[in-house]
This record gives sequence, C-alpha cells and structure tokens, in this order.
Amino acid sequence: MSTTHGQPGLSSEQRSTIRSTILSTRHTLEDELRRQLERYGIYENKRLPLEDLSHLSAEDRHTRRTLDAAIERELESTEGDLERSITNYVREATKTYLNRFVALKTIEVRGLVEETITERPEYGNRSYIHHTVAEIAGELTNAPDDGFGAALDLAYQEIGAEIRMIFEESEHTAIDLDAQVREEVLDELDAIDDEAWESDEALGWVYQYFGEEEREEIDDRVDEENYKIAGTDIATKTQLFTPRYIVEWMVDNSLGRTWLEMQGERTNIDDKENCFYLAPLAESLIDRETKAVENITVLDPACGSGHMLFYAFDVLYQMYLEEGEIPEKYISREILRNNLYGIDIDSGAAQIAALSLYLKAKTRAPNVEVDQINVASADAVLINGEKKEEVLSRTQSELEKEILDQIWTSFEHIREWGSLVRVEERIEEIIDDYRDELQAAGQSKFTQSGGLEKQASVVSFSDDESESWGAVKERLLENAREIARIALNEDNPVDEMFAAEVSKTVELLDILIHDYDVVVANPPYLGSAKMGDNLKQYVKDGYVGTRDLYAAFIQRSWEFAKENGYASLVTPENYMFSYSYRKLRRILLQNHQFVEGVHLSRYGFDQQKDAYTIPFLLRNSEPEELDKTRFYRMTHEQDLYDNYEKKIKGLNSLVGQIRNEEYSDDIYVVNPNDFLSIGRQPFLYWFGDSILNLFSQYPAIEESVEVKQGLATGDDDRFVRKHWEVPPAELESDYAPYQKSGSSSPYYDTQRDYLYWKDDGKEVKEYDGSYPRNPDYYFREGISFRGFGNYAVAREKPDDTIFYHKSHFVYSPEINDQYLLGYGNSTLVRFLLNGINPSLNFEVGDVKRLPIEPEPEQQQEVENLVNRARDRRKQLVALDETGDEFSPEVFANHVQGGVRELLHYEDQLNAEVGLIHGLIDPIIYDEYSIPTEERNRLYNNLPKNLSTYPVVENLEADYAILNNDVPKENLSPDEYESLLSNIVESPVEIRDAAEELEISPLTIADARYMEDLYEAERLEQAAGRVLSFCLGLIFGRWNADQDTEPVSDGMVVFDGSAGQSVRKQILSCIETFSDDDSAMLSSLEGSLGTSLDDWLRGSFFRYHHCKEYRRRGQRIPIYWQLESPDGAFSCFIYYHEIDANTLPKLRGQYLDRRIDELENELETLRAQTSGDNPEKELLNRKEKVQNDLNDIKEFRATVDEMIDDGVTVNPEKGIWENIKEWDQYEVLQTGLPKLKSSYLR
Repeated sequence: MSTTHGQPGLSSEQRSTIRSTILSTRHTLEDELRRQLERYGIYENKRLPLEDLSHLSAEDRHTRRTLDAAIERELESTEGDLERSITNYVREATKTYLNRFVALKTIEVRGLVEETITERPEYGNRSYIHHTVAEIAGELTNAPDDGFGAALDLAYQEIGAEIRMIFEESEHTAIDLDAQVREEVLDELDAIDDEAWESDEALGWVYQYFGEEEREEIDDRVDEENYKIAGTDIATKTQLFTPRYIVEWMVDNSLGRTWLEMQGERTNIDDKENCFYLAPLAESLIDRETKAVENITVLDPACGSGHMLFYAFDVLYQMYLEEGEIPEKYISREILRNNLYGIDIDSGAAQIAALSLYLKAKTRAPNVEVDQINVASADAVLINGEKKEEVLSRTQSELEKEILDQIWTSFEHIREWGSLVRVEERIEEIIDDYRDELQAAGQSKFTQSGGLEKQASVVSFSDDESESWGAVKERLLENAREIARIALNEDNPVDEMFAAEVSKTVELLDILIHDYDVVVANPPYLGSAKMGDNLKQYVKDGYVGTRDLYAAFIQRSWEFAKENGYASLVTPENYMFSYSYRKLRRILLQNHQFVEGVHLSRYGFDQQKDAYTIPFLLRNSEPEELDKTRFYRMTHEQDLYDNYEKKIKGLNSLVGQIRNEEYSDDIYVVNPNDFLSIGRQPFLYWFGDSILNLFSQYPAIEESVEVKQGLATGDDDRFVRKHWEVPPAELESDYAPYQKSGSSSPYYDTQRDYLYWKDDGKEVKEYDGSYPRNPDYYFREGISFRGFGNYAVAREKPDDTIFYHKSHFVYSPEINDQYLLGYGNSTLVRFLLNGINPSLNFEVGDVKRLPIEPEPEQQQEVENLVNRARDRRKQLVALDETGDEFSPEVFANHVQGGVRELLHYEDQLNAEVGLIHGLIDPIIYDEYSIPTEERNRLYNNLPKNLSTYPVVENLEADYAILNNDVPKENLSPDEYESLLSNIVESPVEIRDAAEELEISPLTIADARYMEDLYEAERLEQAAGRVLSFCLGLIFGRWNADQDTEPVSDGMVVFDGSAGQSVRKQILSCIETFSDDDSAMLSSLEGSLGTSLDDWLRGSFFRYHHCKEYRRRGQRIPIYWQLESPDGAFSCFIYYHEIDANTLPKLRGQYLDRRIDELENELETLRAQTSGDNPEKELLNRKEKVQNDLNDIKEFRATVDEMIDDGVTVNPEKGIWENIKEWDQYEVLQTGLPKLKSSYLR
C-alpha cells in the first residue's frame, strides 16, 4: 500500500464539462426555488403575511414557518437586509440540494450504494433502486414522478446515517423540488462521465465552480461600487481550489515529516512511492517522541472542499499500516474518528469536505460504518433574548453557563471570522476561574496534568469521579437536542433551527479549543482594503501586520499547532518582502522555525494564474535551533517555471534531484536567522549565504550617507512642466530643474522636468496636498536613485535641482559621489535592491539598508571609470533635443555626413557606457568578497556584463576603451557573415543586441555602420530628428551659428506661393550645416522611405514629433501641425510664437491668399472647359481645385470661429491644456484621441 502521489487529476476537458454543468444546474435550482418561494408568499424583497395565504395547506403552512425561521436567521447576520437574506437562503438551499445530488452520484459510481441515478434498459430505463421500488411497492409509481422520489428517499436514508451533514433534513430542504426540475438536474449530472466523478479532484472543482459567477459579481461590485466584502460573500470570494501537487507537498512535509521524525529508519514514509515530496534536509529534522498514530491530529482551519484532509487520509493510512496496531479494515474509521479535523465558514464547503472524506473511507472499507466525521461549519447565527436565556437555564453548572455565554459573545460574527476566533483562551480563563472558586470553597480538587487543549481531564471532583471537557460538551449538546425534541413536538421550526445552531457552535468549539500536531491550510486571500468593517477591525485588533486575511491565518495556524508541531500553508508571497508585513516577519523569525518553502510566485494555480504564491512549512519551535532552511526558487520569471504545467514538472524534477543527491541552481539552503540582520527582515533566500552575510559584515549605507525622500507636489499637472513648454526667460526666473525618477540611463541624464518655484516655491509649499520633504537638501549636489523600474539606476544630481519624492537623494560628505554612482549602478546593488523590494517601486528605506564600506584602492578605480561613463552620457544628452542640455552645434556637427554618422556616434557612446558598467562590476565583487561562483547568477533578470563579450577583430577597429580583460575573437568569413545577418535581426538598443548575440557592443556599433545594417525604422527616426532640428532652426528655437534666417511669424506652410513653403525652408536649412546638401537630401529621403514633403506632411507630427514630445501619456508637441479637413491646406506653427495675432495672420496672410489663388485658377479652368469636348486633364484639375477650395473655406470658417472665441494659448496652463482646447475645433493634422494610438503603425 502507498499514498496516491502524482495522480493526474481531471483533464481540462473534464473540468470544463463539470464547470458548465454546475453553473447550469445552479441556475436551474435557483430559478425553481425562487418560483416556489413565491408560492409561499416570499418574493425577491418582501414577504406576504401567512394569514393572507389562504391557498396553503396545513403542511404548506408549516413549510412557510420553516422558511420564515430560516430567513429570520439570515436577517440576524445581514443586519435586517431582507433581499440579501432571501438571496442567501436561495443560495444555501441550492448548494444543499446540489451537494446531495453530487454526493449521491459520486457514491453511486464507486459502488457504495445501489444505482439510484443511472438508468439502464434492463430496468425499463429506470435505475436499479427505482426499479426495485416499482417491484416492491408498485403503487408508488402512480405518483407524478413515477416513484423516483421514493427511490431517492431510500438512498438518502441508507447513506444519511453515516454522513448526516448532507442528507439530514434542514431548513434548506424545506421546499420539495418539482419532479421535472429534479430530473433535469440529475440528468445533467449523470451526463458527466463516471471517470470524472471517480476522480479525487471532482468534488473540489464542483465547489470551486459553484461560486464562480458570484465571485465575478462581487469583483464587479468592488471595482464599480467600492463594495466592502462582508458576510457570506467572504466565503464565496475567497474560494480557491488548491492543486494536487501543492497539497501533496504540504502534507508530505508536515504530516509525513512528523511520522518520519518519530520513527526514523523504522519507517519508509519518505519513500518516493509514499510521500514523494518528503525529501528533507537532514539538519532540519528533529528527534520527536513517538506516539500512536491515533493520537496524531491534523487540522485544516479553512478546509474548503477538504482537499488537504483528503490527501492526509492517504498518508495517515500508510502510517497506520506501518504501525500495525489497528486491523486494516478499521483504519479508515479510526482516521475519521481521531485524526482529521476541518473548519470552514461555508456550510456547503463543509458538506463537500465531509463527503470527500466519507468517500475516501468507504472506498477503502465499504463494509465498515463511518460513525464520525470531524468537519464543522463556522456559519452559525445565534439569536439573543429569550432563546439564549432558555439554553442557559438548562445548564447544570455555572461552568456550562459561562461557556455558553462565551460562545454567544465569541461567535457573534463567526460567519466572517471563522477559525480566526480565539475562543479557546477565554474558555481556559473561565475554567481556571471556576477551578479557583471551587478550590477556595474546599469543594473539589483539579488535576494539573494535561490541560484542556490536550483533551485530558479538566475538573476532578474526587479520586473516582472526574469532569472532562467531553462530558461538559456532551451535556451542552444534549441540552440543544432537548430543545430540538420539544420544538419538533410543538411544531416549532424556529426552536428546531435554533437548537441546530447551538449544536453546531458546540461542535465547532470542540475543534477550536484543541491544538494539533499538524495544521495545513490554503487560507482565504482578501486585502484589508476590500474587507467589511467588522472583519477589518477584528483582524486589525487581534493580529499583527494583517493587510490581508491570509496573514492572520498564518498566525492562527501556528497558534493551533502544538509545541514542535507543524503548520504548512500556501499563501501569497508578499508577506516575505512587503513593508506592510514587516512585523509579521519579525514575529515569525523570532518565535518559530521556517523549515521549507517552494517559491512558485505566478502560475502556481491553474485557475488563478495571477496568484503569486508560496507553499511553506513552519515548525512551532525555538528558531535558534534551526540554522538551515531550504527554498525552491520556481518563480514565473524563470523559463523553466513560466506556466502551470512547468511548475508541476519542475517541482517533481527538483525533488528528484534532491533524492538523487544532485545539485540544482534553483535550490537554496540558508540560515533563516540571517534575515534578521536585514532591515525589515525580508526573506531574501536567493541571495545565498555569502550575500546575506554582507548585511551583518558591513555597515548599512545610512550610517555613512544621508538618504532623503524628495518633494511631492500633490498636482504635477499644475506645477511641473517639460522644459520646452516654458518660455526660456520664465524657465530661468520662475522654475527649477526637478529630477524625477527618470529613465534607465545610468550615471548622468539630462533634465526634462521643471518645477514652478517662483518666490522659493511659495505656491507649491502652500498647496494642499503637497509634501515638500527635506527642503534643506534640494539644491545640494549628490546622487539619486530612481524610485521606479525593473532595477536600480543611480545618476548624478546637480546642485541646481530639486528632487522628486520617487527620486531618492543620497548625500555623503564621507564617500565620493563618483564611487556612489559606480556602486549604486553595480549589478551587486541592483541585485540587492531587487531582493529588498521585488516590486517596481523602490523606497528610501530600501536604499538605506544597502551594505557599504569602500576600500580606498578600489574606490579610486571605480571613480576613474565612472568619470569616463559620465562624460559619455553627457555627450549623449547633448544630442537629445528633448533635454535641456541639447547642443545644436554638437548635433549639427554629427549629422553633417548623414543620419548614419549620427547613429554610429550614439551607438559607440552607449556601447562604451555599457562596457564601463561591466568593468566596474568585478571591482565591486572583489571589494565585497563575492565568490566567483556566485557572480554569474546575479545577472539573472538584470542587465548582463557586456565587458565579458568578445570584440570581433574582423572589423579592424581601434578601441581606446579596451583593456586586457576584454576578450577578443577572430571569425571565419562564414562566421562573420552569419554574425552580420544576426545583427540585422537583433534589437535596436545596443545593450539588448549585445546580450542577445553575446558579442561586444563595440563590434555591433561598428558593424552596423561599416556594413550598413541599420533597420528602416531606426533610420526613419533619425531622419525625423534631423528634420525636427531643422524646424527648430527655422523657428529660431536654436542658434547653431548657422545662416538660417528664422521666420518672423512662427509659421510655415506646405505648398502655395504665400511665403516660404516648408520644403524650401528645410532645404535652405540643410545647406547651412551639410557638406553636401544634395547627398544629405538623398540620405534623408532614403531613410524616410518617401519624399521629404510627403513625410513631413503625413508622418512627422503624428508619428514622430508627438512621440518624442510627451509626458505621462500626454502629447505635448512644440510644433503644431494645423490642417484643413481634407488636407488641402497644412502648416506648422511654433507654440512659443502663438499669440492673439496668430490666427488672424493665418487667415489673412495664408488662407485668404490661398483661396484667392484657387478661385482665380478655378475661373480660368471653367473658361478652358466651357466648350465642347474639354480635355479630361483639365476637368480633373478643375474638380480638384473646387474640392480644395471647399476644403480650405471650411477650414477658414473654423479659424474664424476660433478668432471669434478668442482662442490663443496660455503658457501658464502648459501645452497639454492648450492643445486640448485647439483640438476641440478639429484643426490639428491628427486629433489627440488618434495620437494616443499612433505609436505603432
């Protein structure tokens, strides 16, 4: 006998069939129940008085009273919301009926009951039991349902004796389903193939799919109405079926490990045929006192459909077999009696869990009676007032009365809080107080051994008479049963239901007050921002660091665990890293042992791919006694684990490697106590011991530098501008450079953002919502770390700038800024920061935790290299016209020979910056003693070390930057041709291309230039930059010592004789900086793929200029292209020259003149085509002139409207607000909505 490891589970097709069937049958049942409720006078949001329902029989009136009692129960928990209460009732009744039918089907296919649903020809197209009923009691077949209801009742009676939770009558079965509806539902369930129903997973998927649409509705309410999830919605929202492989790992490593630690070499529980995933570190095992298997207890405090308990049954079965004390045929019964316990706030889930355990037990031992299943539903609603007093009056002692009273208090919100309720502490206090009172009175003595939590004697009245918790519990249950008996005799459904609720709470209390050897759970995931007030406040008051419900369950699980007991959970991963869970991490590490974890991150769950999770194992032991914790790194960023199927295969492979004593890069063994050396204690296991030790070996950076958070304006649209938006004079007097988070460019970057800082920022500082943090540091020189990105980037912060709250300023009088730049951009620091904060948002506190202690010799090496990289970056920003350090002279100089010269120069500079980064890395590694074998893995998910890639010497280029550490390589002619082909297909960014081809970026830069390998889009973009530069010269924006005479009115037009056309102006401009203007024109048009005129008119504004000039998704161009509806007239106007006269000039000097020209031409054409047989060419021309004339007149009318409306620009508003106003008149060549989708063509 072995466990059932590696069962394939249901296929996607089988799951799909179950899904569609469950959703369909749920709708059918809900519709039927609502229809019948109306018959009983109960509608969607109202109830008719019973006395008004004269059509109801005496039996129907009893049913109505039962329904009223059920709805009153719901009203207690919904704060009087009748519509929601009725909806809750319908859902629970639907769930109960569907669970019954599913239970009967799953029991039937296992041969545990005679066929009741499946119809066969040999029985006259009836089931076996239906056929038998017809044979024995033929008169029953005269019923409208042909006696099938009687057949169902027989089956229910047979099974219900052992699994009462599903088959006992309750308020949810008060309504008899219409026979046709019942048959329709059963036929749908029967249509699913038996193989699917026989699967261990089938019941879990039934439970998951039942709530699918309801979960979607809840999500919509959360998104659209900011709904806070409360009441029964909590259970529905937080359902998440746990995949089998995760269940097996959790149970193998908790329950299986417990037995292994007890038995040692006497057990084969860790054989791969038994607990496959149990392959523990020898150092993580403890010597555990042996005890009988029947005394080993397992709890799932959020059991759902019971998947964890279901598999734990198999492991326990193997343990019983090994022990050999219980005859095998009774093992199943003993497991359900003694070992397995479950709680869920969803009664339907508890039913499914009980059913799954029943099926498991009866499949193993069909002839042995199941007399106990320890699964409790935490959904009771206890009514105060007379009902409570009646129960209390029946107690036999003050102890019972106080316990019941505490149940009422603790379980008031049990539907929401579930097993998070800490009732056991209060019960122990009550018993302690009761003991003390009796002892003081000399009436009794109490035993001190054992304790309530160990189910031992609680009160001992004499040597031969003892009072146990079991006896107290049984009397409380008997009191509830007595109330139920009286209620039944008096036809009082309210009291019947109340008695059932009391019984339910006592049984739940019985589970809650004990502790367990093993706790396993996939707890509910629900962020505090989505919680209802009651739950949110309860979790906040009772648990630590609980921004999510699952975090409270982590704490609750170790509370349920005995000393040295195990708690194994699967939860979201963020508790390991997030700032919000720092207190939880500290408590966990200081009080418990973190034994193992499988870091799945994304795709661990098939049906919830965006759940970022980790199954893990805790031991309730002193943490100092464990110095080796194992983690499996299987995150979605790794190619081996980037989908659900790969997760399963990958975990099996890693465990196989462990079993075969093979090494894996994805298995980490670290000392968990090292996490305590890191600020906020993140679980940075993948750092490995050598890197984790940096935090204890070196001082934190905050000890030698100051790390400051900058200014948040509260309204960037109001106070922040791109530098080209503000007139130069105002930029200098009223604005200050504002260093925001920035791009991925290291060491140095240009300033594009400026902050309104008139009168020392008075308006910003006084603005409600602004946070001017650390103003004393605003105009200091230092470095800054960007606050957002895939990895850290450090760059120089000049002394004339203010820094943004997401651009973290680092100032140090002790450590040189150049060293800090090299250190801050190093791969080691990027790796550290990505671990400290795995999100895309870096915080000031993350930087403060970095370990640093520069050595003088290495510090000088780093400084020298950083200065070179900084110089290259300065040369690059001088070529970027969107930055405030753009140099027209430098740009003109580098485009003299054509656009390829410009691209080559930029590629070379970027290549050198990348190489310098690579040359700094080993210096930092050596300085901080990072072992050679550790260095390569630091580059996973980070920019690679480009200095390790070889320079190809075939190009015969001379590189001054190279040293002897950079490898060189000579390729054969065929290899070289292959390389050139690969370069053509490689990414545009020089770094990306080098990483993909594993060739030095210098080689790629020169090969592209020498072999003319630039891609068409890049050539077009570079040519566009040249034309944009020309427009800047034409409008007088640049002064590049050229002979270009700027236009006087800030306007240039396409075509026509009015003034200088755009083409003429561009050609004139080219002549001033090009050695060969004809060659330059040819180069430009070749790069653009079309004529200069066509590209400028059709593509420049929409596809180039608005792409370059933007911020936060806003298009803020400085050259506005205005155009008539059909394009007959088009022009550029320069934003900073727009004033009250711009539109009148446009109308009078350009539009009117052009209209006059066209009207004159049209008059001539009319004369030329007035005779017989006019030339077709003239007719076509006349038609075009007429269309153009109409188009421009329409445009002129719009311009007139704008003039009448006083449209101009207000520089204080910024370009975005101004261009939005102009766009309302539809005068832009491309309207703003289309511009947003114009980056890809």
